Amino acid sequence: MDGNEQATTVRQFAIAARDGLPLAAIDVVPPEPRAALMICAGTGFPKEFYLKFAQYAATRGFAVVVFDYRGMGGSAPASLRGYSAKISDWALLDMPGVLDHLEREFPGLPLAIMGHSIGGQTVGMVPGIARVSRIAMIAVSTGYWPWHPMPYRLAAMALWFLYGPLTVATVGYVPGGRIWQGLALPPGVFREWRRWCLHPDYFGIDFDSTLRERHFDEIVAPIRQWAFTDDPIAHARSVPALMRYYEHLQPEVTWISPREVGAASIGHHGCFQSRFRETLWPGVVDWLLQEPAGS
Repeated sequence: MDGNEQATTVRQFAIAARDGLPLAAIDVVPPEPRAALMICAGTGFPKEFYLKFAQYAATRGFAVVVFDYRGMGGSAPASLRGYSAKISDWALLDMPGVLDHLEREFPGLPLAIMGHSIGGQTVGMVPGIARVSRIAMIAVSTGYWPWHPMPYRLAAMALWFLYGPLTVATVGYVPGGRIWQGLALPPGVFREWRRWCLHPDYFGIDFDSTLRERHFDEIVAPIRQWAFTDDPIAHARSVPALMRYYEHLQPEVTWISPREVGAASIGHHGCFQSRFRETLWPGVVDWLLQEPAGS
């Protein structure tokens, strides 16, 4: 940890979602923040997974919040059996609640989002998204399982058709383990995510039902995505399939191979490992700190 990291303050606390539900959160704040950043996790990743990146972004001037969605990590109840959380709740209730917190805590500062995987997919559903000045997406795509390369496609098939339905039916949720290696999933999260991943339109199949409320057209912030050539989920077919929901913004997609950054692999979540502090992280934070055009 360098001197700049030591100068930041790190606090664990709770943020109220839009419906009042407390969400476990950590903020990392420098003495004089220049902007505020909300990091939105991928499905099954705890907030602590992003803490090293958050600390780096704080040394560059961001007041950063990482948090657990309802049903995940520190925001999960004692038992997930029958817990009603859905991914759409994360976008419609949790993410806007965290943005409300940042706006109250750091009035007048630009607000930015960095979304990993599902955390980037759903920003177009977030109420109040128009107040955000920049959106960085990391490994963001649809999850339509037949498009996954082998052998990852076999793991997806096992999750969607065997392990997931079986565990929801028998224990009431999807435990973490060898088939699903992330945090345990509430049954509603699994069912909604499975529904999306079984269709090439992904969450678009729910635009006339549970996702009638959406805010893609309200986004005015530039969007840039960082994708990795060895990612079995966010690949050359699934990334454009997701970006079409944001096509009015002409998002920029930067493809990076592991070799370009001197690594053997990056994959779907390796970007947040501290070994990429000097290679991948600066470019993302540099872009997020750019002043809006015409300012």
